[in-house]
Amino acid sequence: MKYFNLLALIFLVLITKAQTTDQPKADASVPMYVQKWLTEKTAFKKRKAIQKGFFLRDSIKIVGYIKGYDKNAKYSSGIIYHGNNITREDLPTIVRIYKDGRFECGLPAIHPMSSSIHFNDQSIKFYAEPGTTTGIILGDKTTEYLGVNKAINDQLAAIEPPRPDYNNLDEYRKTQTPNDFKQAQLRNWESTREKVDSTMEVKQTSERVRKLVANQVDLTYAVYLFDYEMSRTYYQKQAPDNEILKLPMPENYFDFLSKIDLDDQLLLVSNDFSTFVNRFEFSPVFERKILFQNQKTNGFLKLDSAYLSKNKKVNLVYDIAKLRSLTSDFKFYEYKKRSFAQETTDLLKTVQEPFLLREMDRMYDKYKIGNVAYDLPNTTAAAVFKKIINPIKGKVLIVDFWAENCGPCRAGIESSLEFRKKYKDNPDFDFVYVTDSENTGAAFYDDYIKKNLMLNTHRITADEYLALRELFRFNGIPRYVLVTEEGKIQDDNFASYNMKSEFQKYFPGKFPIDYWK
Repeated sequence: MKYFNLLALIFLVLITKAQTTDQPKADASVPMYVQKWLTEKTAFKKRKAIQKGFFLRDSIKIVGYIKGYDKNAKYSSGIIYHGNNITREDLPTIVRIYKDGRFECGLPAIHPMSSSIHFNDQSIKFYAEPGTTTGIILGDKTTEYLGVNKAINDQLAAIEPPRPDYNNLDEYRKTQTPNDFKQAQLRNWESTREKVDSTMEVKQTSERVRKLVANQVDLTYAVYLFDYEMSRTYYQKQAPDNEILKLPMPENYFDFLSKIDLDDQLLLVSNDFSTFVNRFEFSPVFERKILFQNQKTNGFLKLDSAYLSKNKKVNLVYDIAKLRSLTSDFKFYEYKKRSFAQETTDLLKTVQEPFLLREMDRMYDKYKIGNVAYDLPNTTAAAVFKKIINPIKGKVLIVDFWAENCGPCRAGIESSLEFRKKYKDNPDFDFVYVTDSENTGAAFYDDYIKKNLMLNTHRITADEYLALRELFRFNGIPRYVLVTEEGKIQDDNFASYNMKSEFQKYFPGKFPIDYWK
């Protein structure tokens, strides 16, 4: 009997040891104090009741932990390339990493969003809603989500729809007629939808996630079809003898948009919506020229009339395109004392969604204040910028953010070379160039700045560059920042291509019309 009791005890010990060994490594590799921190952060609820409605202006919190993070790593921050796609405002947000591997950030939001955190060369997808906190634990090859958005994040992570083939798009433009290309992509679009629908059926995916994934597929293929048409004029000039490129676009080419519910608010959740709405507003579907031709005579009303002559009804995407058009004009006409009374009145009559109208009012109020020079804040990022500009303070400065892998950046630098040679050693203004060590190699940098006479130039760390992106709110480059003689920021989205006119606008006494003669 004692023998059997001993065997039972040994068996129990072995089973207990096995169970302990088989515990998920994710739990064991996260320190207890970090687990507690994540639990407390993700459990926090800002509101007792779930907010009804899609649009809500509130913050989104992201917290997390990177397993095995080396406090001496070359990077100590990540970034979320975020923006308001209704008003065109860039709102990039830095994700700061603590030495123990924890990270967190807060970003402004106006609706639910799907986006990514970029850490060094890693991109981490997430879904989040205003007023909530999403937790993320990163392993070498694993991503674990926490918090109220966990179920949606887990389901989205399990489905990765294939995307259109951009590697061959240039060739398709030259070899496939518009109608052949369209029909081929409509077949691919339908096939992709069927595949993801089948996958989601097997996985018993929730209705909300099914709609989000379907929208992502729809937006990516719609953008692909837009892109085929958008660049044809350029390619016609490059290959004037190409018979395919000489063909006109069919009148019904853009009827692929009927496959998408353009009133669906969930379209805005997708990270692809920003590209889609950009393509929509610069396509023949949205006749912008009508606005320019009727700036003071019911422009938006006439635009609606033209749109309705070809479509059954107006929709949310179309209304967003109208608002984006108006906010672009606000920027273009700053300091030109234009009232925009007619345009804002027309938009008020033609837009259905109340939130869009509130955004119009907010942007109009900013426009009326004007682009007033402001002091840099007392932050780490501002300290980086001050260190760059202080050696040549006393001049008006055009600060150019660029990178080796940015074609438009290099085109701008190279095209301005002769102008900069002419005004070299000018006492009134100067150029400053800023790039980072991650996107511009040392050897290329040394050679390029010498060839292009880039005298006041800086190659800073990736972390510092990301901090400046957040400081001046820009997702893409090139980006130009105009700095006054006193070191104030006159314009953090400076139109450098129109430099002479802009200088006269901002500094009429210092740069009169005959200054450049």
